[in-house]
Amino acid sequence: MTLAQFLDQFDGADRSIVVNRTDPDPVLNMLVDTFGEDAVNVVDETMGGIDRPSDTGGLVGGESDERETDGGRSDPGGELTTREFTTDRITDPNGASVTREPADRPEPDDDCPAINVDALRRHEDVPFDGDRLGELENLALLVEGDRVIAGSTLDELGETVLLVNSDLYVTGARTLDDVDLPSVISGLTDTTFTLRGYPESNRQKLLLITISRFIERTAWLAGDGTLRSSFQRLSRIDDEVGTRSVYERVSRAGVDTHLYGVPDDLPRDLDAVIHGGDTRDFTDAWFVLFRPPEGPSPTEGTPESDLERGVDGGVGMLAVETEPRVWRGLWTFDADRVRSLNRYIERNL
Repeated sequence: MTLAQFLDQFDGADRSIVVNRTDPDPVLNMLVDTFGEDAVNVVDETMGGIDRPSDTGGLVGGESDERETDGGRSDPGGELTTREFTTDRITDPNGASVTREPADRPEPDDDCPAINVDALRRHEDVPFDGDRLGELENLALLVEGDRVIAGSTLDELGETVLLVNSDLYVTGARTLDDVDLPSVISGLTDTTFTLRGYPESNRQKLLLITISRFIERTAWLAGDGTLRSSFQRLSRIDDEVGTRSVYERVSRAGVDTHLYGVPDDLPRDLDAVIHGGDTRDFTDAWFVLFRPPEGPSPTEGTPESDLERGVDGGVGMLAVETEPRVWRGLWTFDADRVRSLNRYIERNL
C-alpha cells in the first residue's frame, strides 16, 4: 500500500462555500483560485431581496435576538439550515414584509430568496452580528447540503489565504504565533480536496501551507507528543528560513520531531529524527501530523478553539501529488484517521 492508496480509503464530505455579493466575480475568482473546484464547490449564491440603504440606515433585517424553540428555528448553538436563513421576502422582527423601493422589487414570478439576518445572527458558528448590506456582503458561509457548517468574514479569509502569498511563510515573516484558521477553513476538515500549484494556480497550494503551519503550531503549543512532517526534498528545510525556524522552535519545545523526504541535502544541527527515501511516499506525499503523548483521542466536551482540539486530540493532513503540481488530500481531527495515518507513516517510512 502507498499513501495514495491509503488516502483512497477515506470518503470526504461535499461542502460548498457560499457568498452573498451584488458583484460576486472578484471574490468568487479568489475563492475558486484558493479552494479549488472539486469537493469544495465555490458557488455564487447572491440571495436577492435585500433592501438597499434607506432613511433607516440600510438595515437588512430585524433587530430581535429572541430564539424560537418550537417554531422551526434552532435552539441556541444548534444547527442552521439554508432554509432558515433564506426566505422569499425580507421580514421585520414581527414577521411583516419590509417595503422595498420600487426599483428593488422583484416581479411577482421571480425566484428571489432573501436573507433572514436574525437567523444568521443567532448561529454561533457564523460571525455575523451586523444588519447592513455591506456587512452581509462581507460574509462567506460553508454549507454541506442545506446545513450551515461555519461562516467567516472575507476579511478573515483575506488575511489568512486570499490576499497573502507563500513568501510570508518561506521567509518567516508570518511566524507560528501568527497562524490561526478562520471557521470556513477549519470547517473543511474531512473534506477531500484537489488543489493545484503554480502556474495553474497562484493560491491553492497556500491552503496546504496554511494548514501545515497550523498543525506545526499545534505541536509547538503542546510542547510534547510527536510531529511527523514530509518535505519531498529534505533540502527545503535549510533552504527556507521560515521553515527552518519553525522546526527549531518545535523541537526546542520538547516535541519528538520526525522529518521525511528525499535526502538530497540533510538539515544540519536540528534536533529531529531524519527519515530519507526515494519511494513515491517520499517523493509524492505531503503530510503533517501531530500525535499527542497519549495518542489521538476524541476531545471531551467542546474545545474552546481548534488549537485546543488539536493539542488534546491530535490533528493531521495528508495530500498526494497525483500529477505534476496537482494535490489531492484532506485534513482531519478525527482520532481514528489521525491514528491510522500515524501508524502507516511510523511503520512504512
